[in-house]
Amino acid sequence: MDQAQNLRNVIKVKNQSRKLDARVITVTSGKGGVGKSTTAINLSACLAEKGKKVLAIDMDPQGNTTSGFGVDKNGIENTLYELLLGEAETKDTIVKDVVENLDLIPSNINLSGAEIELVGIDDKEFILKGITDKLRRKYDYIILDCPPSLNMLTINALTAATSVLVPIQCEYYALEGL
Repeated sequence: MDQAQNLRNVIKVKNQSRKLDARVITVTSGKGGVGKSTTAINLSACLAEKGKKVLAIDMDPQGNTTSGFGVDKNGIENTLYELLLGEAETKDTIVKDVVENLDLIPSNINLSGAEIELVGIDDKEFILKGITDKLRRKYDYIILDCPPSLNMLTINALTAATSVLVPIQCEYYALEGL
């Protein structure tokens, strides 16, 4: 066996043994009421049902994804807000197995204060990317549900994304919002 063939075999074995990083899908739109949370919840649940390990992250202060999974958003001690501000560790914010194979980082109304809290922080646009990069080998998919605006939370979700899903209604003004 020549050296080139030997090298190809080593690379092949390494690629087979290494788990690929999670796909990070951001569900976003500048318009409210188009089904972002519904899409994020159903996509997450369907992937989990197929046996994929999924992490859903609720980026919306309304917390509809959180409550949609049956988690009491007002009874949670550590949420995405505390995680983004460095007041909690990732492991302390993850709600395990809200559905089989599906974990959740919840949010609530406190997240609306994150924009002001992050004003003086360097590279604030990449905080979530740093968090998701550390989690990508533990999950097959990370689904990010965004608020209906282009704010610092949405920008964080977009910088962390490997894919973007934009649900729209079939109407003229929805298309204009793209």
